[in-house]
This record gives sequence, structure tokens and C-alpha cells, in this order.
Amino acid sequence: MLAREFLRLCALEALRPSALLASDAGWPTLAGKYVSDSRIDPIDDVELDERRPLIAVFTEASSLTKIAQAGPLFYKNEVDLVFEISVVGKYPIEGGESIIDYADTDAAIEVMLGSLEEQIYRCLHDGPTGALFRQMAKLPFDDWVSTPHRSGEENIKLARRKVSTKIRVKETCYQAPIGDAPQGFDRLPPALKSIAEQLGESTYLADLALGMAKASTVTPALSPFAGLKMTARPQPGVAGTAPIVSNADNLQG
Repeated sequence: MLAREFLRLCALEALRPSALLASDAGWPTLAGKYVSDSRIDPIDDVELDERRPLIAVFTEASSLTKIAQAGPLFYKNEVDLVFEISVVGKYPIEGGESIIDYADTDAAIEVMLGSLEEQIYRCLHDGPTGALFRQMAKLPFDDWVSTPHRSGEENIKLARRKVSTKIRVKETCYQAPIGDAPQGFDRLPPALKSIAEQLGESTYLADLALGMAKASTVTPALSPFAGLKMTARPQPGVAGTAPIVSNADNLQG
């Protein structure tokens, strides 16, 4: 569902604002620009003895549950938004080479992970960079679960945590176009179109939003309303009464 994908884009914008990419300063979390979308991006500029925090943002399970009510058909839309937070380092190996891997945790790194998780929470809930996210999400979250990771063989606790959240997404409804088929962001439901327009121009997130708009379903176009004409007849048994004729210019009859 498009709302799920837009929720992830808004979370990315909250943690790695596009406006800061050029200056590479003033980031809202310890991870800085190292916030990736749906994977952990490759990095090769880590120095020996450096410990670098990372964030990867994923959208996983989602569900639609019908809201029982008369009128339009609405659903309660819930999305599992997941943050993989970690601290990595560069380690020498045989032959003079080195690898980048998750750090073995210690007290200082645990504090770094805890601070990173708190920064994510604050960005989404009340931070200035989370304004777009809050246009998509119904706060507070239904769940916020933080789980540590351990190595498979030695069962050593690593500097890595999985933060799983369950979020209610605000309802989005398509509008039938009038006249010509819509183009660009106009193909999106109004609520998502507003988000897309605020992602900015010539950015990675805006390009993704435009791609979703181009692939979006468009409801059949409505014909422009030109006028109204109707005839009302009296109930049977009313003698000597002429039909009442009305049109768009005289709805009083």
C-alpha cells in the first residue's frame, strides 16, 4: 500500500533530512547521514578504532481492518516500522587487510545505542524534522519493542538492536479526477500528494514519491457538472394540479 511506503519515506526524512545532505551538519541523531532505506548501505570510509552508529529503516508487516460504519468504506491501517540500529568498526585481519563488522558491545557502546534509540523516538514524536512523519502517523505508537542481537556461534551480545514499532497510519482516500487524466503527484490521494510535494525537489525521496505517483491507480474521471433538470409530479389523487418543472436556474419550481 502506498501509505506504508510514504510512512517509511517520512521516517527517513525525519532521521536524515534532505536539507542537511549538502551541509552534512546539524543531524538529528548520532548516525548523521548514515541512515539507509530498506537495507544497510555499504560503507568503506570507517577508520581503524572508529565506532560508527548506523540506522536502517524498514517497513515490514501491515494490515487493513475494516472500520464498521455507514457511508464510505474505511480501514484501520497498521504498519510495522522497524529500525535496525547498530555500531560498526573496522578490524584488521591477516594479510594487512581489514573488514567492517558489528562491534562487540561494551558500556560506552550500549550508551551510544540507547541514545540513538531515544533520538529516533524524539524525532518521530516531537522533533522538528518529524513534522511530515506526524502528518502520516497516528501517535502514540501501539508498540515500541527494542531487542538486542547476539552472534550465532559465540552468543556474544553485539552492538546492534532491532526497534520494532506498530503504527496507525492516517486514512487516505482517492478523489476521482474531473476532465483530463491527472499527471505526476496529482495521481496520488490528496493526503499523500501533500506529503510528496513537501519532500522537496531533486531529492532521493522525492524521486521515489514521483515513481509511486506514476504507478498509482487513478479512479475513473468524472464528467464536469453542466446543469440539472428535473420534473416533480404530484402524488396520485391530487386533481387539477399541473406537474412542477425545475432546472438549475430555478430550483424553487
